[in-house]
Amino acid sequence: MMNDQEAIKLAIEKREEGFRAIFANHSSFLFTHALRFLRNKENAEDVVQETFKDAFRYIQSFKGNSSLRTWLYKILYRKALKLINKNKPKLVEPLESLKPQQYNNAEQKLDTRKILEQLSESDRALLMLAYWDELKLDEIADILELTLSNTKVRLFRARKKFGELWLKNQRKGEIANEM
Repeated sequence: MMNDQEAIKLAIEKREEGFRAIFANHSSFLFTHALRFLRNKENAEDVVQETFKDAFRYIQSFKGNSSLRTWLYKILYRKALKLINKNKPKLVEPLESLKPQQYNNAEQKLDTRKILEQLSESDRALLMLAYWDELKLDEIADILELTLSNTKVRLFRARKKFGELWLKNQRKGEIANEM
């Protein structure tokens, strides 16, 4: 497998093996994230295709200030947001198609999905980047085009909202179990 630096160099030279290597190294990652964010397989596939199309068109503008993966994710994120804003009512599929994560039980998994559904797109994106993808704060800030301090504040608020919704959901479950 070719590393990103070699692939970028070849892609800038318009050599097919560079483009193929970039696609092979990052397509799965981007599709997973597009699917999580858009919750629709066809839309996720379209956004990934558009992401690579733009990335290959503008590969010479990649400066290397961030990793190639971060740069690609930034393109993907913008395209996904554009699609969400354009087709809001069409993107209502449940989160069942998301990559499974480690949970104590199936109930917790469903609760987490329900809570994520209640959050705004930006809060959901922040939490997914921080916890599912385990990205560093500076990478998240770069992807979302925020300052580092703004990213910290928004992530804190997103965690707080998630926590409040989690507690509210747990209380509802306790009341239902008592009846």
